[in-house]
Amino acid sequence: MPEPLPTNDPPVFMRDYRIAVDPQWRVTVPSAWRFAQRAELFIRVKKNHLVVMPRSEVERFRAKADELDGTNRTALLAAWARTTDQTKIDSAGRITLPKDWAQQVGIKTGAKVVMAGVTENFQIWAADQYDNDEGGMQALGDALLDQYD
Repeated sequence: MPEPLPTNDPPVFMRDYRIAVDPQWRVTVPSAWRFAQRAELFIRVKKNHLVVMPRSEVERFRAKADELDGTNRTALLAAWARTTDQTKIDSAGRITLPKDWAQQVGIKTGAKVVMAGVTENFQIWAADQYDNDEGGMQALGDALLDQYD
């Protein structure tokens, strides 16, 4: 078993995985993405997918919010909080998706989702939406990556 990461090193989420959603709205987090020190995760609903992130990403957002004045900072943090929830990886390596948010982005129990690593967080998509790449994000990412390879 690999050594646990030091607590100051943020986790890294790589690759894509296809996983089924169970009847209780749980998905198994790939073993490569499970960090013992980072059992607490945060889940955020976006327009067409969910984003799961470690506390380090929340702290990065808070630091950006701190650049705003009091009222704007409060409004931004409140908007973030309305679309973000805490979750934990259970003893079986699963997280529970908020049912209403999952349904809002097209995720259904018994169906496959794509858990897409985005380095500092991971996204959860309904597999059919991910495969259709409606926003063209995969093509854009591939084109940008060509500039770095």
